Amino acid sequence: MEDERTRLLAEARRCRRLAASITDPEVIQRLTALAEDYERRANAAPDPNEGKD
Repeated sequence: MEDERTRLLAEARRCRRLAASITDPEVIQRLTALAEDYERRANAAPDPNEGKD
């Protein structure tokens, strides 16, 4: 099963890919903001490998 960090980063990439494929500046701005939010949330998510030795 995918961890939360991986899922959030995948959503951020998806938003950036969509933003790159359109021409409406408002939609690009919104998608970019969403991508940044997903990336912030991913960076705040617990690392699933932390504590595994």
